[in-house]
Amino acid sequence: MSWKQLTAAAALGIALATAPPATAQNAEGVAAIVNDSVISTFDVRQRAALILVSAGVQSTPEMLQRANAQALRDLIDERLQLQEAAEFDIDVTDEQVDRQIAEIARQNETNVEGLAERFRRDGISLSTLRSQIKAESAWRRLISGLYGSRVRISEVEVAATLQRIAANATRPQYQISEIFLPAETEQEFTEMEQGAMRLIEQMQRGAPFPLVARQFSQAPSAAAGGDIGWIAAPELPIELQAIAERLQQGQVSLPVRTPTGVYIIAMRNRRAGADAGATSVVALRQITAPVARQASLARLQRRIEGCNGLEEAVSDIQGATVIDLGETQESELSPAIRDRIRGIEQGAATPVTVSGEQVDTIVVCGRQTGGGGVPPRQEVEDRLREQELALLAERYLRNLRREATIITR
Repeated sequence: MSWKQLTAAAALGIALATAPPATAQNAEGVAAIVNDSVISTFDVRQRAALILVSAGVQSTPEMLQRANAQALRDLIDERLQLQEAAEFDIDVTDEQVDRQIAEIARQNETNVEGLAERFRRDGISLSTLRSQIKAESAWRRLISGLYGSRVRISEVEVAATLQRIAANATRPQYQISEIFLPAETEQEFTEMEQGAMRLIEQMQRGAPFPLVARQFSQAPSAAAGGDIGWIAAPELPIELQAIAERLQQGQVSLPVRTPTGVYIIAMRNRRAGADAGATSVVALRQITAPVARQASLARLQRRIEGCNGLEEAVSDIQGATVIDLGETQESELSPAIRDRIRGIEQGAATPVTVSGEQVDTIVVCGRQTGGGGVPPRQEVEDRLREQELALLAERYLRNLRREATIITR
């Protein structure tokens, strides 16, 4: 197996090596103190080695300097995360860590001993991997426990997102991966631009973009190797739109400065948007009921989240029936029905309408526009929830940094 074949998750297995003697660790200096917790220079060097080998980059003086800085930041954050998790009595057991290490070994088609032997020559301590896994797991559990049940994505947010995606269907579509390096001051922007150039040089020498993104990017997409999936041009930061327009499939951009930091983007694929005159293909079902059941149908309409199980859902409404209107071009529908379903996201139903002695609602079971389909409502809701949780986690960590006593040497 070559270095390039390692997945971002499996690459963590490089840390499975024998720890250096305790005397070597004791001889190290202090790199930082986080509240009362000491981070040694040995800890920083070990994590920097893990970052470089995981990302598949060469240990040049420039990259080692950047990896050391990244390692120190990561270790400081992890100490804060573990300290905060301890306040909530969150403990990640050795057995839980062992299971994750075993999973990494399985993804590498070997066992723990095999990984340890393979990477022993890199001199990376097993404790480096264990502490990283423990901090990630504790923080994930803390954020989920504090915010998981409290994050609510409204119907308005989901509908607005779906409508924006549908509106952008005629624009160029890009399948992009990103690396984001945050910066605030001019000095930080200069440092990040220089660091981004070093990363690009390493990728030109063969370091895989996903592994570099996982280790160095500060965007939420880092956990997925920088993958942000298909995105319409207007959804990119304005500074990236012109860059993306020029990139061809397989190309990686130079560093791009934005108000919040520096980006590197990789164009994995691209496609044209739908023709301006193209219309959506929609799949519809209609639920009808006697006018006397209008209130019951209105309550059902507000609860509908897709077309599965509609027949069972209407069984409690006397006289209600479900009519499959099939799949058709939206342009071929009657103007009245087009008006009713305009702005209704996939999986939702139109407001109840009265027609003589009957009332009805129309459910949009599916909608596909031009070159790309509008994603299912649940997928959009999940994506918005993940983004909100990521923002809350970053805000929480930022507050911990501000309130902590952090001394670096």
